[in-house]
Amino acid sequence: MLTDYILGIGAFGFGASLLRSTTHDSKVSFLWPIGFFCGAAAAIAGGTFHGFATLQSARMHTGLWNVTMLLIGASAAFMVSAAVSGPLQRNATNTQWLRAGLFLSVAGLLIQLRGVSFTPAFNHNDMYHCVQTVAFYFFFRGARPAPGSRRVCRGSR
Repeated sequence: MLTDYILGIGAFGFGASLLRSTTHDSKVSFLWPIGFFCGAAAAIAGGTFHGFATLQSARMHTGLWNVTMLLIGASAAFMVSAAVSGPLQRNATNTQWLRAGLFLSVAGLLIQLRGVSFTPAFNHNDMYHCVQTVAFYFFFRGARPAPGSRRVCRGSR
C-alpha cells in the first residue's frame, strides 16, 4: 500500500509540475498532465485496494480493482498519445528520457508478471511500484518543455 501511495504522490507531482510549466496553446499540452493524474489516481485506488481489502465488501473490492485497471489504461493511453503527438526526434534528449521510461515500465511489468521479490515484506508489487515511480520520473523528464519555452499558466513568463 505504501509503495502505491508513493507512486501516486510522485505521479501527481509530475502532472502538476507539467501543468504549471507548459504553454497551453494546444490541447496536446494537456495530455501529459492528464496521463500523470490518471496514473496517480490508479496508484491511490490500487493502494486502497491492497491496504484496506479486509474492510471492503467483495463488490467494492472488485469495483476498486476494475477502476484501478481502467485508470492504468487511461494513463498509458494519454501518455502514449502525448509522446506520439509531441516532437519526437531519434536522438533528442527528451526522446532518450521517454525511451528509458518505456524500458523501465517494461522491466517493472516483467517483475510484476514473474513475481520477483526479495522478501515477503517487499514483494513483486512493491518492486513494481518502485520501478514505475522511477519510470514516471523519466517520462516527466521527457515530457518537460525545452528550456526557454516554459511559461507559467497565470500569464507570467
